[in-house]
Amino acid sequence: MIGLLEIRERLRNFYGRYEVYVTAGIKFLLGLLVFFLINGQLGYREQLNHPAVALILALICSFMPVNIMVAAACALILLHLSSLSLEVCAIGLCLMLLLFFMYGKFAPKHGYAAILTPVLCFFKIPQVMPVSIGLLSKPSAYLSVVSGAMVFYYLESVKVNIANFTSMEEAEGTAKFTAALKALTGNREMFMVIAAFFVTSLIVYVIRRQSMNFAWRIGLIVGNLVQMVFLLVGYVVLGLPEKISWVLIGTAVSAAVCFILEFFFYNLDYSRIERVQFEDDEYYYFVKAVPKVYLARKDKRVKRITPKKTTINRRALAEELDIDRDIMH
Repeated sequence: MIGLLEIRERLRNFYGRYEVYVTAGIKFLLGLLVFFLINGQLGYREQLNHPAVALILALICSFMPVNIMVAAACALILLHLSSLSLEVCAIGLCLMLLLFFMYGKFAPKHGYAAILTPVLCFFKIPQVMPVSIGLLSKPSAYLSVVSGAMVFYYLESVKVNIANFTSMEEAEGTAKFTAALKALTGNREMFMVIAAFFVTSLIVYVIRRQSMNFAWRIGLIVGNLVQMVFLLVGYVVLGLPEKISWVLIGTAVSAAVCFILEFFFYNLDYSRIERVQFEDDEYYYFVKAVPKVYLARKDKRVKRITPKKTTINRRALAEELDIDRDIMH
């Protein structure tokens, strides 16, 4: 345990010292991943598929607020969709404007959640986000998860039904628009996942706000279990049993990530709980204080090395001082 605490303190000190550079590096790597995924999964506009496009966008976003990355990702998606079908692009634009309104109004500080949610959906482990949001943020941050999930599932529906947009003639614009709208509103899996995420994040938030011992740990365990059961039942009802294995894998990954978050942000020593009572003119206050687990700094001790004592010869000292040796008896 001491070794883990030392690693945590070193990471904190490193981040505190080089925060600007670490944050820029994280944004660059995340942006690179996001833009490469968009080009790789959509790729309808060939001019944007060059690696240099993703690299330049990632470099720009690394020095900007994370919401700029969200906007750049949405713009790149719309450019690809416009090459596939203007109707698909129009529905996508309406969806993103709606999500930007909700996200910008209630959760503007949670751009990382909006970006990471579709990325984790692509890797089939989105269960990490609702539990993490419940642990670290307020319920309003859930809207950023909803935004990312809805964009991902809309794009997945477009890919699955791409024949409906490529085989139709230009004159069949109404049919394309209807197909694009159905790709959004008819996706039952998307609504099931959004409901599971909402229930999970709310349960985790309520539990971790309690004053009980190990509130975070109880919250993340209960949240992951509730989410797993919800998704398992949902996929069985929807007739998608092939996704059950990924639910189990995603739950395991979510639990591991949440334990790491607890260690870094809520590592408390419940063996040294203190209860304080005080009052003012209007209230009595009963306070439960739980100290954080931290690694005490080691005091540096300077060891002084004294020279070895040597025996003084009285004859030599008398000769040096030019005095009679008998005086020193």
